[in-house]
Amino acid sequence: MSQPYQLLAGFLLAILIAGGAYYAGALSRSGMVAAILLGTIVFGLGGIPWAVLLIAFFVSSSLLSRLFSRRKERIEEKFSKGHRRDAAQVLANGGIAGLCVLLWQVFPGALWPWLAFAGALAAANADTWATELGVLSKSPPRSLRTGRVVEPGDSGGVSRMGLIAATGGSLLIAGLAVLPWPGLPSEPGLETRGLVMLLITLAGLGGSLVDSLLGATVQVIYTCPACGNETERYPLHRCGTKTIFKRGWRWMNNDTVNAFCTASGVIIVLAGGMLLPPLGTKGSGGELMNTIPLSSPAFAQGQPIPSKFTCEGENLSPELQWGNPPSGTKSLVLIMDEPDAPMGTYVHWVIYNIPPNLTGLREGVSTEPQVSGVGTQGVNSARKTGYTGPCPPPGNPHRYFFTLYALDIWTIFDPGFSKEQVLQQIEGHVLAQGQVIGTYERK
Repeated sequence: MSQPYQLLAGFLLAILIAGGAYYAGALSRSGMVAAILLGTIVFGLGGIPWAVLLIAFFVSSSLLSRLFSRRKERIEEKFSKGHRRDAAQVLANGGIAGLCVLLWQVFPGALWPWLAFAGALAAANADTWATELGVLSKSPPRSLRTGRVVEPGDSGGVSRMGLIAATGGSLLIAGLAVLPWPGLPSEPGLETRGLVMLLITLAGLGGSLVDSLLGATVQVIYTCPACGNETERYPLHRCGTKTIFKRGWRWMNNDTVNAFCTASGVIIVLAGGMLLPPLGTKGSGGELMNTIPLSSPAFAQGQPIPSKFTCEGENLSPELQWGNPPSGTKSLVLIMDEPDAPMGTYVHWVIYNIPPNLTGLREGVSTEPQVSGVGTQGVNSARKTGYTGPCPPPGNPHRYFFTLYALDIWTIFDPGFSKEQVLQQIEGHVLAQGQVIGTYERK
C-alpha cells in the first residue's frame, strides 16, 4: 500500500479502535485523541506488524483493567487515576513506541527500531498485567526497596502473582514480535528468534521492575487526611478531600514512572541486542550468520535509485558490489524485493547459482534464464524471469531491499524458481548475509 493510502487507512483504523474504546469506557476524551494520534503513526507509518503489537497491548490491558473490577474496588483509591486512560496515560505507555516508528522512517531497513518498539510495548504490557493481576494475589506483596510486606496496590509492591503476570504480558508481545513479518529487515532462523524472544521478554520484565523500584523509592505519594490512607491521587482523594504530599519527587507521578518503564524496556533490549551474536539466519553448523558488505555505485544506502534502473527509465539492473564471503561459501543468492508495494511485498529480482568468487554484478544483467558466468534467474512477482525495476504508484518513496546470501551448498537450481522456493531450499545453509536498500519515488 502506498504511503498516503496507508496513512489514511491507519488514521481510519485508529479512529475505529480509539472511538470504540472511548464508548466502551476504556479511554477518556483526551485519551481517545491521543490514541488516534498514536495509532495513526503506528498503523500508518509502521504497517501491520507494528499495529499488531500495539493492538495486542491495548486490547489485553483494557480487558484486564475490567477483569475482576469488583475485587479491585477496595484498592482503586490508591491509584492516581481510574480505568479510563487519559492522554497522559496513553502517551506514557505508548509514546516511546510511537517514537520508534518515526525512527524506523529515518533508518529504513535497520532492525533496532523494531526491537526498541517491541521492548517498549513489552515493558508497558508487563507493567499493566502485573498491576491488574498482581493486586489479586492471595499472598501479600513486598516492597521492592525494603522487602517488607505492604498492602495490595501500594506503589513499589511486588508479589509472586504479579511477577508471573508481568512475564506473561511481556511474553505475549515478544512472541508476536518474532513472527516472520513481511517488510522487516531480517528473516532470522528459529534459534535466533528464540534468543530475540527471550531478550524482549526480559526487557519487558525488567521495565516493569524499574517501574516498581521507582514506585517504592521516588514516586510521589500523598495521604488523605480524612481516612489516613496513602494514595497517588492529587489534588483530591476519591472522597473529595484534598490530599497532602507525603514523600517522593513531586514531578515523579505515575505517568512519569510509566514513561521510565517503557524507556527502560528500550534500553534493556538494545543493550542486550549488542551482547547477542549478529541477528540473522542460522548457518549449517547452527551458528548465527555473519554479514557481507553490499553496496551499489549507483546509489548510497537508503538513498534514491536513479530512474535509469526503473520502469521510467531503461529498466536496467544496477551494478552491485560486495566483499569476500566467508570461508566455506559455495554459492551466492541475490533477492531484490519491495515491502511497501500496495498488495504486499513485491519481488523484483531472484538470481541464484552465483559463483562464490564473484564480488559483484555488472550493470544491466540480461533477463535470460541462464547468464553465463553470473548465475541462474528466477521469476519475479510479475512472473517474468530476471530483473524488473522499481515502478511504485505516485506518492511517497518506496524501499527496495537487495539481499545477498552466502551459502554452504551448491545451488544447482533450475531456472524459474520463486523467492519463496529459493528461501525454502537455502534454509539452514546461510553462512552470511548482506543488504543494501534504495528508494524510489514516482512523480
